[in-house]
Amino acid sequence: MAVVISIANQKGGVGKTTLTLNLGYGLAYMGKKVLLVDIDPQFNLTFALIGMDVLNHAEDNVGTVMTRESDVENAIVPVRKNLDILPSHLNLSAREIEIINAYNRERRLEKALLPVLPDYDYVLIDNPPSMGIFLVNSLTASDYVIIPLELSYFGVIGMQLMFNLMRMIREETNENLKLLGLVPNKFTRQTKVPKMRLKELKDAYPDAPILTTIPRAIALEKAQSQGVSIFEFDGKSRASKAFSKLTREVVEIVEG
Repeated sequence: MAVVISIANQKGGVGKTTLTLNLGYGLAYMGKKVLLVDIDPQFNLTFALIGMDVLNHAEDNVGTVMTRESDVENAIVPVRKNLDILPSHLNLSAREIEIINAYNRERRLEKALLPVLPDYDYVLIDNPPSMGIFLVNSLTASDYVIIPLELSYFGVIGMQLMFNLMRMIREETNENLKLLGLVPNKFTRQTKVPKMRLKELKDAYPDAPILTTIPRAIALEKAQSQGVSIFEFDGKSRASKAFSKLTREVVEIVEG
């Protein structure tokens, strides 16, 4: 049965999609069977992996699966060996109102994924930068949460919003939800500020595990724009080594 991990932060621009994509590839390279789920109406993960083919999935995507207009088995798209995606689509935003008004709305994604969970080792969910119904569905369906963040003042302070939402989810829909860890992203050694913010992060949330730090790297943006992982784009880069370390760390925490 798959372990379901949400990559989530209500703040935009923190690298959720980049983390989801490269962690997914890292796990696949380790021989794990991985399903990526794109529940972001901006569909950046889907576009990065299947390009303009996203247009061909109007009737089979994460939105139609959640509204029960299609089956998850038919909506999943193979990407490479050990790696599949349940795509997003342009029409996902239009589905939001429909899902909000649906019965048992918080569990639509959880129930949709159930038939395929035995087929995978890991399910990684890429979330929108908001606190809406899609994120609630994602956290309700998940075993763990990874929170990427930039080491800025507002990035550190904003963690409290995510922790508050996670506490609400535990109380209302998923008592077993756990924080796998925080991932400081876009880290640079060029100034002392990121190191200072990292210390503030540890001081502010001493019980929150801090995972491998991902460096700021143009190579990550270029790799994503070409629809490939950092491992394929530049396997010897600092970013590639950081994602390899993060992947091993996730597996060690989850599998023991």
